[in-house]
Amino acid sequence: MRHDSNNSSAAGPRADASPLVLPRKRGRKKVDGLVEARRQQILTAALELFGTKGFHRTTTQDLADSADVSVGLIYQYFKDKEDLLAAAIGQIFDAYLSEIPLAVEAAADPLSRFRAAVHAYCRVIDEHREAALLGYRETRSLSKAATKGLMAKETQSTALIAERVTECIEARVFRSVDVAMLTYHIVVFVHSWALNSWRLKGQFKREDYVDVGVDMLLGPIVQTPAPARKPAKAAKTTKTAKPAPRRNPHAGRRTV
Repeated sequence: MRHDSNNSSAAGPRADASPLVLPRKRGRKKVDGLVEARRQQILTAALELFGTKGFHRTTTQDLADSADVSVGLIYQYFKDKEDLLAAAIGQIFDAYLSEIPLAVEAAADPLSRFRAAVHAYCRVIDEHREAALLGYRETRSLSKAATKGLMAKETQSTALIAERVTECIEARVFRSVDVAMLTYHIVVFVHSWALNSWRLKGQFKREDYVDVGVDMLLGPIVQTPAPARKPAKAAKTTKTAKPAPRRNPHAGRRTV
């Protein structure tokens, strides 16, 4: 039976098939990387200008000039200036949602996971301080729909802390406390690092700020196990001596 050489490719892939595919994959990754880098370039310019000039005073042309791109390119990445503001603020929530779970995975017990979550939370807000401050200043400039979207992300991120609090309570590491209230105190404590960094960074390293602050917050909450008691030794039985008979003071006296 004769085999047609043209059908030999049906039996398996051609020797040069792999080199033809890999460059395309590498090309796609390169393009994706360039797209993300350009998007980040625009977001960085937005954070700086919205933070210094304010949202309403910053024009799209200002953003284009600062990012060294055209106005038209900005609209390829973002619908409008409000969409850009929401994305700039939202970066910090995206970082919470990715960084906190990674930090928790490496911890071995409930209290270590709680501490790891708070450390990651503070590290993210330190690295995205401009976004955190912009959120406090300019969220009011967003529409209700955009604000609602950011609030949903904020709820997701604070839930990562609440989960660790709940775990510690269930493991009897913490006494029973209001989970939402303790989570709120942790959030405010961490946000203070961004809001007062001009003062706090001169006094503390970030890691020390978290460790000392968490110890103070947890002081009344952490349940210290009672030390194990040694079994009581049986008391030695001793014979009780009989009391000596009382002497009659009148004994032996002569009576008249």
